[in-house]
Amino acid sequence: MAASLKARIQTALVGIVVLAVVIGVGAPLLFPTLYLLLWLASDELAAMLKHRNIALNPWLVKGWGFFVLVASLPQLGPGPWREMAVGVGLLLAFLYELVFGANVPRLMASVFALLYLPWTLGYALMLRYTPDGVWGLWSLALPLLAAFANDIGAFFVGRRWGRIKIAPEISPNKTLEGSLGGFFSAFLALLLFSGGVHSRVQLSWLDVLGLSLLIALAAQVGDLAESMLKRFAGVKDSGTLLPGHGGILDRLDSVLLTLPLTYYLVVMLP
Repeated sequence: MAASLKARIQTALVGIVVLAVVIGVGAPLLFPTLYLLLWLASDELAAMLKHRNIALNPWLVKGWGFFVLVASLPQLGPGPWREMAVGVGLLLAFLYELVFGANVPRLMASVFALLYLPWTLGYALMLRYTPDGVWGLWSLALPLLAAFANDIGAFFVGRRWGRIKIAPEISPNKTLEGSLGGFFSAFLALLLFSGGVHSRVQLSWLDVLGLSLLIALAAQVGDLAESMLKRFAGVKDSGTLLPGHGGILDRLDSVLLTLPLTYYLVVMLP
């Protein structure tokens, strides 16, 4: 257990440094990084679904997923680019099955993967430039910081005091105490972070509380959702690429649902 925890911490520290550089540089590094994550995560999802004899259409998820990410670039200017990309992706998914075998489970899994991976990851690009390229750093840091703080708080509080199971059939290790620890950690992290940017955003502690609760909730739902997929596939981890963490999806799960939620919260904030 100690060796696993040490590997988990070491991997997290390396990831934080790499992530800080990528976010700081912006689109020139962020876009290829997101596409690499899409490629690796879709491979893991395909391997998981293969356990249930469900195929994934790589041409749709990886191929057209690239254009969904491109459509998420704010540099394209105003326009319904993402809606168009997803709509065309849906059309291509149906066309593929009409030509290559009418595999309905593959169709449903591939459309789900298109929304689950490139569509959600695209919000990272949008947040990085909302409201602009300077303060977009703050916007993108919100979901990442809250999600990571939630994971850390939930892990250590649940490990130490966790008793009440919240989803034993999906994730036996998830507890109510851990969930509350995740909420508190996210709130504390955002409260400290907002203090550093208060001159621009003017957030009260109630604003931070609301943001942290919503974002942490999305992070925990995302975590449980991926656990549900793993339970469905009969696997413990989505992969083995990250020592102490499992696969890419095991690390992304709590972030994927926080990105779109945070984008709309940021856009709606005064």
